[in-house]
Amino acid sequence: MGPLRIGVISFVNTLPLIRGLERGIPGDYELVYSNPSTLADRLRYGELDVALIPSVEFFRGVGHGVVPGPCIASHGPVESIRLLANEPLDQLSSVLVDQSSRSSVAMLRLLLDRVHRCNPDLHTFRPDPEQPLLGPDGERSPAALIIGDTAMEADPAQAERVIDMGEWWQNTFHRPFVYALWVYRESADGMPADELTELLRESFRVGIRELPLICEEVAEAKGWREAYVHEYLTRKIHFKLDTRALDGLRFFRRLCIESYLAPERHGVAETLETLAAESQSFTGTLS
Repeated sequence: MGPLRIGVISFVNTLPLIRGLERGIPGDYELVYSNPSTLADRLRYGELDVALIPSVEFFRGVGHGVVPGPCIASHGPVESIRLLANEPLDQLSSVLVDQSSRSSVAMLRLLLDRVHRCNPDLHTFRPDPEQPLLGPDGERSPAALIIGDTAMEADPAQAERVIDMGEWWQNTFHRPFVYALWVYRESADGMPADELTELLRESFRVGIRELPLICEEVAEAKGWREAYVHEYLTRKIHFKLDTRALDGLRFFRRLCIESYLAPERHGVAETLETLAAESQSFTGTLS
């Protein structure tokens, strides 16, 4: 039995969740860095024991269970998930979508379909923040969905409209959106689920304690204002899978099933109901 293989993302919005792990809190584990979609694939194929993956990938059958407590969510404007468009949304025929994203792509599908009755072709790409509408073929797309740090650094002057996806979701459905979850496979290399849960919760507790230092480090590394980073990590991003977030997560799953973006898996429904029953007790332990 080797060390626990934990898949992590290096976006700014994940830093509070993984801070303790990066600090080396006690435990036998190794960190594997990649983007959200790649982590989901590696967890699916047994190359990781637990990973922070797009929530829609858990709906689709990746992993066995969800670690209760920490997540990546928004209750409104999120800053780091943006749709840039140079055409009316109801007339879009194609959209470039960040290859790192899957939950946000499903989110976009649902919003375009339900608000604009629009179902454009989606093409994955690796966005350049200076030219975020430029596709891999060298042609400019009428619209592009970009996520993470790239979305926050992209030049807004490249598009006639810049739409905050978290804000659009909240204004449309009046629920939070959960982008990513800690998901583990059935055998997390021998570590009991409660030990794994405590490891990841402790990592987040360290992140909360060191949040001022995280903001300072990000501001220096990115050239962003420290107050902006603090606002982002304390008001735009929500890290607790509490009752409100779980309501939004279950609603997202229902829409994905209705729109054939995810199958109806009984085990997923059971997991979400269990999390809902536990939500009152575990969120208080993250403070």
